[in-house]
Amino acid sequence: MDFLMAILPILVVLVGMLLFSRSGVFMSVVGWIFAAITAWLYFKTPLSVVIGASVYGIVKAFAITFAVAFTMLMIFIMKEAGALQEIVKTVRSITKDKIQQTLFIGMGFGSLATSLGVVTPALFPPVFVALGFTPLAAVAISILCYDPLTSFALLSIPITLPARVAWGPFGIRPPGVENADQFIWSFTQNITIFLPVVSVGFAFMMLYFVGKWEAIRKHWLGATVAGLVLSITALLLSFTKIVPVEVIGILAGFTTMLVSYFMYKKNGEEKVKLDGSFLRAASPWILLFIFSLITNYPPVKKFLAGLPGNAEVIHIVGGKKIDLNIFAHVYFWILVAVVVSLPILKPTGEELKRAFNTWVKRVWGPFIAYSLFFAVAFIMAWSGMEIVNGKLTPGANFASMNMDIIIGKTLANLFGSLYPLIAPFLGLLGAFVGGSETASNVLFAKIQYGAVASTIGASAFMAVYGAHAVAGGIASAITPSKITNAAALVGLKGKDESQLLKTLILPVLALTLFVGIMLQIIVTLSK
Repeated sequence: MDFLMAILPILVVLVGMLLFSRSGVFMSVVGWIFAAITAWLYFKTPLSVVIGASVYGIVKAFAITFAVAFTMLMIFIMKEAGALQEIVKTVRSITKDKIQQTLFIGMGFGSLATSLGVVTPALFPPVFVALGFTPLAAVAISILCYDPLTSFALLSIPITLPARVAWGPFGIRPPGVENADQFIWSFTQNITIFLPVVSVGFAFMMLYFVGKWEAIRKHWLGATVAGLVLSITALLLSFTKIVPVEVIGILAGFTTMLVSYFMYKKNGEEKVKLDGSFLRAASPWILLFIFSLITNYPPVKKFLAGLPGNAEVIHIVGGKKIDLNIFAHVYFWILVAVVVSLPILKPTGEELKRAFNTWVKRVWGPFIAYSLFFAVAFIMAWSGMEIVNGKLTPGANFASMNMDIIIGKTLANLFGSLYPLIAPFLGLLGAFVGGSETASNVLFAKIQYGAVASTIGASAFMAVYGAHAVAGGIASAITPSKITNAAALVGLKGKDESQLLKTLILPVLALTLFVGIMLQIIVTLSK
């Protein structure tokens, strides 16, 4: 009963989305209410702690909620100013046929755009239809090209934010990891280990929607090369640490674009010319890339983090506080890139007005969903705690009243030494329910740590957490919100969405299982 009550908020969200087709935003509210009531009444957590955990989670989520919000503003302005159309036109001029377009745009440009914060299912379907793809193929490729490097989306927030939460507020201390920065790099490296198989798998899925098994038979080599270049570039950059984590996805996507272009380029073809129109159109992304390189240089980042001092420190409850570090966070520089690029893009007043109005209408959904899923994660993490002498401390029965500990111990007892096989499926489930890999990585961090420590030893946690994150990225292929969003852009109906989901579900589950098998082998060999 304790296990069922502990996992109830997650089950409620899952049932609401799968069986009742409710939105992620609506279910984030329902999930938060269930988590709060369950922690308060069943697990005897003081209401002040439950409210404090909710506020802490919402404020802690600022790093992603504001990054998503300002990225959406950037994209809407670029769209209204004609910048996105110019970028797409240039990309189209580079590619010659559907196979090249699939690998160049889908694997390369899609991964680069995803790393810069573009939600490809919301923008790419009309592009592929204009290139001659069927609406179903256009939607499928637009969704799939978000997945190979999902962990590096939005300047790698699915990696950096959960890592800092796990190390800081959650207090997770894997052996051999001495600080938050080491946690981020170890997390990144353990993610990239699984990507060669996953990226090639997604390249093959894209080809299937272009021309079924015949396309795979004829072009398996090109798909394999594109997938390996994308993943191995990310892997090498993560292990050499020659660039910040935040730009690894951008460089991996760009490298894949180059290789795909030259792989299919014929002798005598005219060279690609990136004229002033393209550079102006891409100016927000170029500026953001430059800002990211500069502000993530350790001395600069340290200076920026200390600029406002205590003025940006928020005290929550029980001695818990959050230093917002506004000037060191990526969301601030996304906003700066938006503002600085305005004189370059030169949008009209009417275009700015339309972009802003669209932004105001659409920004609240993801803002609320991310905020409340983070709140759920902290309610579960703080359940069984109480405030004593002004400090948040574990209660007398903490071990038997903490929701994360209960879930972790139950899973550990159920699967034992075979836990690595099923661990990635928690990442798949979390991303499907929470709507993003970031939410999954935060929601299940302590649960995974507890289960790993109880079964195979805490030293295996980083490998397990990396596999968890990769599976969360795989889940993007079957997330209802992405499928519905992409389908609406090209006029597909519910029947088509169902067909797409049925086609993708088995490959997605197979990839996740393969990640589990790889993880089991890695853990076994490391002992």
